[in-house]
Amino acid sequence: MLSPSTETTLRTHVRRTVVLAWPMILTRVGLVLMTTVDVVVLGRAEAGELAAYVLGYTIYDSMLAVTVGLLLGVPVLTARETGAGRIRAAGRVWRRGLVFGLALGLVLAVLLQFGGALFRLTGQEPDLTARAASVTAILGLALPGLATYYVSAAFLEALHRPFTGFVAVLIANAANLGLNVVLVFGWGPIPALGAVGVAISTAVTFALLAGALALYIRFALPGRAGYGIGGPTAGDGPGPGGGEQARIGLASGAAYLLEAGAFTAMTLLVGLIGGLALAAHGVLFQFLALTFMVAYGLAGATQVRVGNAWGRGDARGVALAGWTGLGLAILCTGTAAVVFASLPVPLLRIFTDEPAVIAAAVPVFVWMVLALVFDGGQTVMNNACRGLGDTWVPTALHFGSYWLVMVPAAWFFAFPLGQDLPGIYQGILAASLVSFVVLAVRFRALTRART
Repeated sequence: MLSPSTETTLRTHVRRTVVLAWPMILTRVGLVLMTTVDVVVLGRAEAGELAAYVLGYTIYDSMLAVTVGLLLGVPVLTARETGAGRIRAAGRVWRRGLVFGLALGLVLAVLLQFGGALFRLTGQEPDLTARAASVTAILGLALPGLATYYVSAAFLEALHRPFTGFVAVLIANAANLGLNVVLVFGWGPIPALGAVGVAISTAVTFALLAGALALYIRFALPGRAGYGIGGPTAGDGPGPGGGEQARIGLASGAAYLLEAGAFTAMTLLVGLIGGLALAAHGVLFQFLALTFMVAYGLAGATQVRVGNAWGRGDARGVALAGWTGLGLAILCTGTAAVVFASLPVPLLRIFTDEPAVIAAAVPVFVWMVLALVFDGGQTVMNNACRGLGDTWVPTALHFGSYWLVMVPAAWFFAFPLGQDLPGIYQGILAASLVSFVVLAVRFRALTRART
């Protein structure tokens, strides 16, 4: 049973969540902007290159989500241990996360070298499959850097030091844009590589980003010795073991795999509709992804705030932290939905000047904006539950929402009902709504049980 709250007002929770969340939001939006820039640059090349990138990226995107999920023990345990005053345990969590993250990234990089087999198995166009497989293989090389970057960034966020990660991502975006322009269109002796050039840029950028952030924590993080970094580790004292860190990560990784795998299935279904639909989907998904990352930043802050309250035994604080995060997420995603719905064509032209791609995307806009509101809400509730150490129940709920609802519904709407691309987004909307409701009910049950 938890103790009475030490943070008693809603205003306090809003203020502290926003202060923690805004650099986390900017960091996550910055990461998605790297992909958005890729789409914008390729949208100025030709629709075939954009379609190859969208298809090739989909397997990498699933592995990216799995990586983040498997490493989620780092921020959860760092927040809990520091909230309980056991700050030297934080360094141990970070070091363990780096080793696991690097090993995980290398294994997944090898697996992605065989991405073309999945494209052929699912009946994608042969020429598109060949180009997309090359993109997937090169993007796989970004996963070791992505994994170790996430460990360091999540560690800093759990210590309420998210601004450093934001600055690093800002610099990475500038580097990624420069590399994209050179590698996609060619420059001097460098040939125009199209979608493959974008993949190379991603791999290089994440390697540099990961190294820079790890070096900062090891040698420049204020108070690092107090966290057990940069000095003897024998005196770390009691703290979470590797088993608990792995348990949280395995459950989260399974949940993220279920969700991301389902979205990969969505892209493969779009590929069966055709290359034009793939290009339109690649553009439309940027609006969903960018808005989701705003909610995901709030979710990360909510997870830390819930974990801190749990660590100090604050009953009311746990509940207020979770519901405050949800309210802020709905406010942000609802505002974005109104803006997107008001200006569909001008916003689409930011990403592509192909009239056919714009014409294919416009009818889908209404379903996309509805889906993003509930998608943002479900990720906050998911992280709030995990901030309380809840593991396998949210995973099971993700399986039901995405594989038992989204994939069958999207297939049914798109093909038997003949709605094509709008049907795919109708399926996404249905799953996001179901996931939001069941996770909100789960969080409410958890907070009631612990008071």
